[in-house]
Amino acid sequence: MTDTRHTVAPDESRHYVERLSLVLSDMGFPPMPARVWAALMTSETPSSTPGDLGSRLGVSPAAISGAVRHLQQVGLIERVAVPGSRRQHYCVSVDMWADAFVTKQSSLYQVSAVADEGIRVLGEGTTAGDRMADLRDFFDFMAAEMPRVLADWRSQRKDRTPGR
Repeated sequence: MTDTRHTVAPDESRHYVERLSLVLSDMGFPPMPARVWAALMTSETPSSTPGDLGSRLGVSPAAISGAVRHLQQVGLIERVAVPGSRRQHYCVSVDMWADAFVTKQSSLYQVSAVADEGIRVLGEGTTAGDRMADLRDFFDFMAAEMPRVLADWRSQRKDRTPGR
């Protein structure tokens, strides 16, 4: 049987990791966690060690450690056990994005509540109060729609191997 895997030149892969991480950084993601997440997403292996990530990205163990800690805290990567290995291994999946959005949904309601407070402080019908009302309404809308959007995405998604 012929191996139909696509091979990518190492330089091309490194450039792509940097491009993906730059887009994430432009969205407000911290740069080093963005690079580590991009490296994990583009890896052909099911998991990577901090050493693997440091070598691939050309950065220090301390930079990897901080990035991994951040990514775990926001739920975008997880530590996995690898039989026979004494090293820490981390993996990522696209499904983690959806899970992170669900987790962050409570933040949408928090912004809405603070905007509602702003209306009371700044005055309903004032220019600033109207801005706060628009902010509140937007975040209320997003919070209400997020579960439906995620359910639609999951129902339309093709079956894929976990972790890919």
